[in-house]
Amino acid sequence: MNLMKKLTLKNLKLNRKRTIVTIVGIILATALLSALVTLVSSFQYSMIEYQKQKDGDFHVKFSGVKMSELSEFKNNRNIESTFETMGMGFAKLDGCKNEDKPYAYVMATDEAGFEKGCFNLIEGRMAKNEDEIVIPRHLRTNGRIDIKVGDEITLDIGKRYDSNTESVIWENIAYEHEAETLTDTVTKQYKVVGIMERPGYGMEDYSAAGYTFVTYSNELAAIDNGTKSEESEADNTLTVYSRYTQKALRNKDAVTADIIGVDEKLFAKANNSSVEMSAEESDRFLKEMENAKYDIYINGFLISYECVFPIDGTFKALFTVATVVALIIILTSVYCIKNSFNISITEKIRQYGMLASVGATRRQIKSSVKTEAAMLGVVGIPVGTMSGILASFILVKVVNALSAGWLNFALSFHTSLPALILAVIMSIATIYFSATGSARRAAKVTPLEAIRNTKEIKIKSAKLKTPAIIGRIWGIGGVISYKNIKRNNKKYRTTVTSIVICSVTFIVISYFMSMAFSMVGMSYASVDYNIGINMSCKKDLDIEKLSELLSGIEGAEDYLVGAVYYFDVDKPEYTKEYGEYCGQLYDDSEDVSQEFLITVLNDKSYDKYASDAGIKNADTGAILVNKCTFDVYNEKSSKYVKEEMELYKYKAGDTIRCGYNVYDDASSDDNAVEGDTESSTEDNSGYVDEENINNGVRKTVDVTIAGVTDKVPTCYNGYGNTSLLFMNQKGFESLWADGKSGNEFKPGNAIYSAYVVAENADEYQDTLEKETAENPEYSQISFYVSNMDKQMRDEKSLFTLLGVFAYGLIVVIALIGITNIINTLSTGMELRSREFATLRSIGMTDKQFAGMVRLESVFISVKALVIGVPLGILISYLLCVMMNRMGAVIIYELPYKAIILCIVVVIMLIYAIMKLSMTKLRHNNIVETIKNENL
Repeated sequence: MNLMKKLTLKNLKLNRKRTIVTIVGIILATALLSALVTLVSSFQYSMIEYQKQKDGDFHVKFSGVKMSELSEFKNNRNIESTFETMGMGFAKLDGCKNEDKPYAYVMATDEAGFEKGCFNLIEGRMAKNEDEIVIPRHLRTNGRIDIKVGDEITLDIGKRYDSNTESVIWENIAYEHEAETLTDTVTKQYKVVGIMERPGYGMEDYSAAGYTFVTYSNELAAIDNGTKSEESEADNTLTVYSRYTQKALRNKDAVTADIIGVDEKLFAKANNSSVEMSAEESDRFLKEMENAKYDIYINGFLISYECVFPIDGTFKALFTVATVVALIIILTSVYCIKNSFNISITEKIRQYGMLASVGATRRQIKSSVKTEAAMLGVVGIPVGTMSGILASFILVKVVNALSAGWLNFALSFHTSLPALILAVIMSIATIYFSATGSARRAAKVTPLEAIRNTKEIKIKSAKLKTPAIIGRIWGIGGVISYKNIKRNNKKYRTTVTSIVICSVTFIVISYFMSMAFSMVGMSYASVDYNIGINMSCKKDLDIEKLSELLSGIEGAEDYLVGAVYYFDVDKPEYTKEYGEYCGQLYDDSEDVSQEFLITVLNDKSYDKYASDAGIKNADTGAILVNKCTFDVYNEKSSKYVKEEMELYKYKAGDTIRCGYNVYDDASSDDNAVEGDTESSTEDNSGYVDEENINNGVRKTVDVTIAGVTDKVPTCYNGYGNTSLLFMNQKGFESLWADGKSGNEFKPGNAIYSAYVVAENADEYQDTLEKETAENPEYSQISFYVSNMDKQMRDEKSLFTLLGVFAYGLIVVIALIGITNIINTLSTGMELRSREFATLRSIGMTDKQFAGMVRLESVFISVKALVIGVPLGILISYLLCVMMNRMGAVIIYELPYKAIILCIVVVIMLIYAIMKLSMTKLRHNNIVETIKNENL
């Protein structure tokens, strides 16, 4: 070890306090970087595991694969692994209440299928032989067939046959009712050994005619074990679930197109939602898919979570947000370490000058500074990296412990070696460049300037003039404080800049997290209830009586009852923007009427909706929902982009003339609506043609607008782009009171529906069906109940998962900021202890000293916040604009909560640090402090 290295090490030991402060800064910055990459890695891994659990561990599903063709998948270098299922057939279920789903679809698989498929057990175990079977939970909640673990069931399994087309119907095709029968049935007895959640879309489509029952296949197990060749059973048809390699995922469209035998470019274009296909290309693609070798289902979410490059789908927005967050954290951490070094190196200028005066070269001085940085980094980086990993591990474990019982899955702790290496490299680079800049600055100073240490203070006498108000309020201490800030402008600029960066970072990151929630909500959130009910009757129903029924059942936390009536409006008052959009979709749009839905809500739900929308006197008319989001084609970019627009020029007090048809025998129309209560989210402009309008006797009614809003009631989020009006029952009935407007008949064919948030969905459904079956008052009403409890819980779990990591990032940002502020202020105060001791030695009282420190706190806080808050708002707005240009639809909302919290924390933190430092300095011996050359 040469002389300069020994001197550097000795200096670090002598200045232990400053050395510890700098090391702590490096540890915290490195720990935060390591925690960030670990949390992001854990978040991605958890989302992958969530999607595997929800839809299965596969990328593409191929249906209709012959057993003899299985080797083509097993030997395909683009396929990492596969599992297979075999369709045994359909069996009629006696007593099933869902008329659109009357079958059990029996599926067979082996250990690999049970492990990688989305068969999530609730009770019991998986099947281990061909005489055992696992049934889905929704057989009871949707089909109302109660089969328990241990029961023996007998199924007559056969093929679905369509008598009209004289062909076999595949498993995911909707029920054809009278057109289909079961043929070639074989009786099979099973023992129920388990109950599972409903399989995901990839295994059971929501329009499927059968409930998925899963048994074991010895045949598939023998093939996987290599004890049987697939060539011997060429006639059997399988469904192959394939998992692609990482390399194949980057070119998944070409790989899939090659397997099913269609044009690669056309297939890729069809699967790219941002690229428009011509009519000719669409027709050609449909024909190719009709003649494709296999039918496919793409597990798009799992692919988007696993395929980092290129990023596609919904996860693209989340990765964009995460990237911006990572950049902000890295830049803030870089500044934190650099700031710590700058303060330390600046105060050592005198020491470097003394070394230069006794013969040290510039190269040796630079080497001394870099050696010090390396010594500090050797200690700080490993400790910081391990601390970040440990903190992430503890966070995940704590969240899992607190969320046990209400989160559908456990968060997974996962570290990524490349990400950790990147964090370490960034920390090393930060230390190196920070030290290099300081070393270069130290080497340039001449020995005389360095020893005098006057280069840091450059001020003109005119700038030292102090405003009179400062002297009157804070006295001599305030005057000295103001002059000191002017004299040491560079040091105070460093402190203010540090606080500005922390403030901006916190505001921007908080806004981005709220934006991420909004974007994920638009992509995922569709169900905010767990019981959906459709009702049909040959007469009008009383909404309030239905409300009493639903609310009277124990466990109803919230509910809504509505009756939907269809109207049309001739030449509505479009806004210019919406009118142009309609012109893009339809020719001669002025001659086509716009469809409006008037939804009559129960009084409690309507009053709550009006209150949430801020509309007073809502009973006087209808509430118009006047904003929608559309996919608009941008000719410049040749892509579809989402755009939110106002629809009409109507305002409160205006009237809309709504047309409808009255038929000769309107009461005979059965408005039964069967099947799932899930609403369509397809882009539907709501136009109706003249042929539909002129069926029956044409009537009109004038509806007064009580208010205009962009909000919709709970449970109506899925109605797409239809024009919506909401009224209560009293207001709707008043439209026809005493033959008003010459109308004696209301429109028929109302669609009655209800949505309930129940504490226990299964118990609520049982009680509802029991009460409606036993009460003769409801004998003429058909109730179709859909238990959406699992879907609602899944979506809540997803938002919980996102929230944990989102707020975890905010905590990380806050820690960076607080660490940086504490480090900057406390180090600055300690380095000025000789200055403070000198002032006290010439007669400055404790009161004057306190006034001086308080004024400095005010100057620093006000200046930092005046710059930081507007800058944070500007950057968050620019990022919002950037996301909108990338195709998102986000309305900028001022992050006022983050701004208020930032202001309060900065003021309190600066005051607390100054107060503690001031108390500590008062106890220091004045003479010893002045004599201390290490400050």
